[in-house]
Amino acid sequence: MRPALSVVAFTLLSGAGLGALVLVAFADLAGRAGLGAPIAPAVLARTGAVALALTAAGFASSSLHLANPRNAWRSLARWRTSWLSREALCAIAFVPGAALYVAMLFDDAVAAARVPLALAVVALAWLTLYCTSMIYASLKPIRQWHTRHVPAAYLLLGHASGGVLFAGTLAAYGDVPPAWTLGAALLLLAAAFVKLDYYAYLASDAKRLTLEEAIGVPHGVAPAPRRPPPPGSVMRARLLDAGHSRGTFLTHEFGYAVSPRARTLLRAMFWVGGLLVPALWLAFGVREWAGGVAALAACLAGLGAERWLFFAEARHTVRLYHGEPTT
Repeated sequence: MRPALSVVAFTLLSGAGLGALVLVAFADLAGRAGLGAPIAPAVLARTGAVALALTAAGFASSSLHLANPRNAWRSLARWRTSWLSREALCAIAFVPGAALYVAMLFDDAVAAARVPLALAVVALAWLTLYCTSMIYASLKPIRQWHTRHVPAAYLLLGHASGGVLFAGTLAAYGDVPPAWTLGAALLLLAAAFVKLDYYAYLASDAKRLTLEEAIGVPHGVAPAPRRPPPPGSVMRARLLDAGHSRGTFLTHEFGYAVSPRARTLLRAMFWVGGLLVPALWLAFGVREWAGGVAALAACLAGLGAERWLFFAEARHTVRLYHGEPTT
């Protein structure tokens, strides 16, 4: 699939913002319950404001992918059957609720009233992330997306980048409690395991489709000679004509291919920038807010490379009808 920078920015920024807001809500709830070292509500409010700004920027960038952004409201019409509509509804419900919650964090006099709103923010953030991931995971013609790894990766990578943002903002206003440092590091580790499993799935033959399977003869067809063919004799399907003499919309959008060199470089950016650099900062330099800014920038750049590859490596079944041997 041809990657769209607007969609890459949308999933990257909104994922980090939603993950950070979930951690802000959990930190607020933990402080109310007396669990661990409390974090000042004003610090949580500043963290939440930064996370909300990232989320809003991500949501806004998604409209740039539309040919006519004025028709974005139509995405709400198919919520019964469309994950895109469900995502839009969750996002619309989330933004005002999260904005109200962040505003209430600045006033500790309403701490008790924040509890149900904090729970609602967590639930809506999780639903939004899940609906976003299911837009892709529900597409059966793309084996790289139609897998349980996609929702897990969206949720964990969003929370991992949100954890780096959360720790970095806390470091700018004081010490980061060790429990939250450990939590952010564990989220990065969990995200790494999920992506390793996902890349192993991509390299395997699981759900891989051939032209024979696409046209309903997965084992080929037996020839029709005058005498019975020997056992095991079959003919494989082959493409006679691509149906066009020049590029089309399908070849432009679905025929995109990434070179092995670019794939290796972008995966290295993901592992080093997206996971290793933030993990090293959490381990050795969490007290330095400037290091936190650099770690967050490296994390977002690395996850941007991962998200670009997520689209670039997707191979739609339609490629089989344009000469590809398998998807």
